[in-house]
Amino acid sequence: MLLSENINFGLVRFPTMYLVLAMGFVFWVFVMWYEARKDGFDDERFLDLVVVSTVVAVLFYYLFGRLYTYVSLYRPNNPLLSVNYEVTVSFVTLLGAFLPPFYFSGKRRWSLFRVFDIYSLAFGFFLVFISLGRYLITNSSNHLWVTVLTLAFYLGVLRFRGYRFVSGLIFSLFAFYLGIIVLVFFKSPGYLLFSGALFIIGLSNLYYRSKKYMNTRNLPKEFVELIKRQLVKKEKELQKEQANLIKEDPYLEKGRTDSNSEYMDEAILEDTRKSVTDAQLSIVQTALIEVKRALAAIKIGKYGICEVCGEPIDKARLKAYPQATTCLEHADGE
Repeated sequence: MLLSENINFGLVRFPTMYLVLAMGFVFWVFVMWYEARKDGFDDERFLDLVVVSTVVAVLFYYLFGRLYTYVSLYRPNNPLLSVNYEVTVSFVTLLGAFLPPFYFSGKRRWSLFRVFDIYSLAFGFFLVFISLGRYLITNSSNHLWVTVLTLAFYLGVLRFRGYRFVSGLIFSLFAFYLGIIVLVFFKSPGYLLFSGALFIIGLSNLYYRSKKYMNTRNLPKEFVELIKRQLVKKEKELQKEQANLIKEDPYLEKGRTDSNSEYMDEAILEDTRKSVTDAQLSIVQTALIEVKRALAAIKIGKYGICEVCGEPIDKARLKAYPQATTCLEHADGE
């Protein structure tokens, strides 16, 4: 045991796991915000979704805890008590967090699959904190394995986020991954039920996505080839611009601490340049993701199909904006 189960603040004993959960929650919010911003979602609107999801998840967690306590006291022979509490409460809480996107995606014309992908990445990172905290407190090798494997899964998916994986695939992979984790590391009464449910959720998502986007756009081959050349050229230009902006980062200049530390005016100017550079870099990175997503759509034969509604994108829009992955009506979800 590397960490005590409780932290003492004077006469108050505070569970260490609560601190771990708080840290994980902060990073969960950051990953949600960062990935949503990179995908072009409106910051404030998406943070509204994050807040609602948090409230619903906490409510589900609280209600299940009350139910479990009630059953423990008044129904000691209930089958619920034989099921692994840690797995059950995690499943219920996760289910609660994934419910609000159904409402928000419909109201704000977002792609539900892309929102679920962002949630999956954020919860994958959150799981790293939880499993690492449990390992440090209980010294359980199972939790250590979950930490290492989840981190590897997160980094592997993140590497190809946005252009190697079509929208919705990351969510299904995350559901399959959790099903395997439960199947291998949390064997207890009822574990097959949870593992099976996660696999069914992942498969249902793939089926629904393929059904919604089974349309293929019969665009002229010459037109697609022209668009592809434009996108490849644009990709190279954006990559070059991205590299230049990184080099221009004033915080990375050699000797900046020696020359600027004593001069307030220069420090303010440097901070201003940093803000401008970061804003430009964010725009370039978002555009680069859009270009790569469009190239991926061409590769799988789905170019010109809206990711939100599955309807064909107007050809005039594709000519004016080749990296478009949504129709004009759902352009806010890009």
